[in-house]
Amino acid sequence: MNMVRKLLLSLLLLSAGTFSKLYATHMMGADMTYKCLGGGKYRIIAKIYRDCRGISFNGPTFGAFAGLNGGNGCGDQPLSITRTGIRDVTPRCSTASKPCNPQNVGGTGEGIEEHTFEVTVDFNANPLRNFVNKSSCCEVTFYIGQCCRNGAITTGPANADFWATAMINICNIPKTRNKCNSSPQLSNEPIGFLCCNQAYYFNNGAMDTVDFDSFGYKLVCGLNSRPTGCVSYASPFSARYPMTPYCVPPTRIDCTPNPNTKPPRGFFLDTSTGDLIFTPTKCDEVGIVVIEITEYRKDSATSKWIVVGRTRRDMQLIVKDDCGYNKAPTIEGPTSVKVCEGDKICFNIDGKDETFTPFQTVPDTVQLKWNRGIPGGTFTIKDPKAREKTAEFCWQTRVGQASDVAYSFTVTATDDHCPKPSQSIRGFKVKVNPRAFSTRKYTILKCGRFAWDATVPAGFKGIPTYRWSLRDSLGSREFYYSTRKTDTFRYKFGGKYIMVHTVNNPDNCPTIYRDTIVLPNPPTAILATKDTFACLNSKLTLQPLILFAKSPFSYYWTRPAVHISGDTNLTLTIDKVDRDSNIVVRITDGDGCRFWDTAVVALKPLPKIGLGPDQRICT
Repeated sequence: MNMVRKLLLSLLLLSAGTFSKLYATHMMGADMTYKCLGGGKYRIIAKIYRDCRGISFNGPTFGAFAGLNGGNGCGDQPLSITRTGIRDVTPRCSTASKPCNPQNVGGTGEGIEEHTFEVTVDFNANPLRNFVNKSSCCEVTFYIGQCCRNGAITTGPANADFWATAMINICNIPKTRNKCNSSPQLSNEPIGFLCCNQAYYFNNGAMDTVDFDSFGYKLVCGLNSRPTGCVSYASPFSARYPMTPYCVPPTRIDCTPNPNTKPPRGFFLDTSTGDLIFTPTKCDEVGIVVIEITEYRKDSATSKWIVVGRTRRDMQLIVKDDCGYNKAPTIEGPTSVKVCEGDKICFNIDGKDETFTPFQTVPDTVQLKWNRGIPGGTFTIKDPKAREKTAEFCWQTRVGQASDVAYSFTVTATDDHCPKPSQSIRGFKVKVNPRAFSTRKYTILKCGRFAWDATVPAGFKGIPTYRWSLRDSLGSREFYYSTRKTDTFRYKFGGKYIMVHTVNNPDNCPTIYRDTIVLPNPPTAILATKDTFACLNSKLTLQPLILFAKSPFSYYWTRPAVHISGDTNLTLTIDKVDRDSNIVVRITDGDGCRFWDTAVVALKPLPKIGLGPDQRICT
C-alpha cells in the first residue's frame, strides 16, 4: 500500500513539475526602444510579451553593458526599471472576450499580454558616466531579461534564458549633425498566433519621426546570455530559417523565398522595409523569430553612413490549426514610390480578402488602418461601407524634405472572422528626391546683346541640365532656344520678353522659372521704311536715321555687295540710277557696335509718250 502511495505521489510530482516547466516559461517576446531627452538623458522603454497561459511576470533583470562589436569589455552595470503598464494585445474578433483576464494572472487563457517598463537614465551620472569618452566603450547596450523561454517551443530554444537589448553608439552620435538619437519606435504589436497554411504578413512598423534615420533589417539569433550568447536551434532551424514555411520541394525550409506567389514561398524578410512574409505549414510548430534593426546616419565630416543605434524584437510565433475556413487578408499597392520635393503624391492601397469557398458562406469584411508613420500624410478610406476597402494615401511634400532615406509607414488589414480574425501588415516607402534649383543671372551687354547664366547650389547631386527659351511678352512666340549653362543672344528690338528656364537633375525633378526681362532698344539704322523707287538716270541720295547709338559714327556703304572707295560718308549719292539695287550701310558707333540697314532701290523706266498719228489741221 505504501508502495502504491509513493508511486502515485511520484507521478503527481512529475506531472506537476512538467506542468510547472511548461507554463512557468512564460516569456513570448520583447523589444526595447529609447528616446533622447537631451543633456545626456534617455528614456528607456522595454516591452515584454507574456504568454497568458504561463505564470505571472514580475521582477525582470535590467541593466547596461558597454564595449565594442556588441561586447561588454567596459563592464556590466545593473539598473532598476519600473513597470508602467499592462495590456492585452491578443488579436480577437469583437465578440470574443479578453483571454488575459484578470491581468498578470497565470493560466487565464491563450493570449498575449504586453508589460511596459520604463526608466530615465543619465550618462552624466554614475554608473553610465564610466562609459563616456572612452573609445573602447562606444556601444552602450541596455538589456532586460528573465528565465525562461516557453517550454512549448519546438524549434530548439525551449526553456532557454531570455534577453532583449537595445544599443546606443555614444561615439558615433556626436559625429552627426543631430547630436542626439532616438531609436525607431515599433508601432505594431507582434502577432503571436499564426494560422496554419495561411499566409503571414507582418511588419514591426518601425518609425523615426524625430531623426529620420535609415534602417536596415536582419534576422538574428535569440539571446540566452549576455552579451551575445545565442540560443541553440534544432536542425534544420537557424536564425535565418527559424520556422517551417511553404517550400517547393516541401522537404526543405531554406528554399528561395518569393513573397509574391500565392501562397508566399519560403521565409522572406525585406531588409529594406522590414516586411516579414511566409506561409507556415507545420500546424503544431512554435518558434522564435528575432529581427534586428540597425540605425544609420551620415557622418557630418565624411558623409559616410555610420551606425548610431541597434534594437531587436524577439517574437515567439505559435502556429495553430484552429482558425477555421478563412484566408488571411492581403494588402495590395505600390510598396516603394518616389516623389519630387514640393510635389504631392497620392496612391491607392487595397485591402483584399478572398472567400474560402465553398466552406466559408459569409465573406469577411476588411478593415484598413495605418500607423501614421509619415507626419502630414493622410490615409482616407474611399468607401467605408465596402466589404473590401480601398484607402488613398496622400502627402503634400515640402521643399526641404528631400532625403537619402525613404519615409515609411505601415498598413494593417484585419478581417472579421471569428473567433480568430486574421491580420496582415505591410510596409510602404516614399522616397522624396531633391528638386533642381538654379540662380539665374541676366546681363545686358552693348550692341543689342544680352547674356544669361545659371548657377546650381552647393551640394547639387549629379550633372544639371539646362533649357532656355526666349519668348515674346505673351510667352507664345519663341525667338531663341539654348541648352547651354551660359549663352548670349543678339536681339533686334527692345521691349519686354519672357525667359522660360528649366533646370533638371538625374532624379528628373525639374524647376521651371519664368523671368520677365526688359531690354533696351539696340543701336538702329533706318535707310528707308519701305522700298525706294528711282527713275532711270535720276539722281538718288540716301542718308540713314541713327537711333539708340553712341556717337561718333563711321559709315561703310556697299551697293549691293561691292564697296566703292570713298563711300564712307553720312550720305551716299548715286548720280544716275540704271538698275535695281540693294544699298547696305554698316555703321560703327562710339561703343564699337556695328549695325546695318538695307535700302531696296527699284528702277522705274521713263514713260513712253504716244501722241498718235500725225494730223493735219486746216485753219
